[in-house]
Amino acid sequence: MNKYYDLALLKMPQQALADLVGINRVTYTNWENGKREPELDKIVELATELNTTVDYLLGNSDINLLDTSKKDIQNLTKEEAKELSGALMENMNTIFEAGKEKFNMTDDEMEAMKVLVIKQFLKETEENEKNDSSNP
Repeated sequence: MNKYYDLALLKMPQQALADLVGINRVTYTNWENGKREPELDKIVELATELNTTVDYLLGNSDINLLDTSKKDIQNLTKEEAKELSGALMENMNTIFEAGKEKFNMTDDEMEAMKVLVIKQFLKETEENEKNDSSNP
């Protein structure tokens, strides 16, 4: 796993990181030492638990998109916004693929799940904007 990223930089004990995704410490150590590769669903779980994206965790991006603030997003150029949007979509698709494999879902079930996730996201965004406007 260390060829992709170095979680030791988090200064978390291996046991704590292993516990986050429900594996034993030896398995996690083998990931770090490159002796074994984690399953995609475990990478997604670890990224979720660490509040980061799969791309950031795997070293495919230098930016943790989940650390991007509303102000940062509002100040993006069109090019940067397009790049951010693409990266988020790619990350979301990776998560959906892991779910599809783990739960043995059909393509139709996955499409329905994507619609539900997007609807929930839009609902929460709308609620957050209402709360922000009512709290000056």
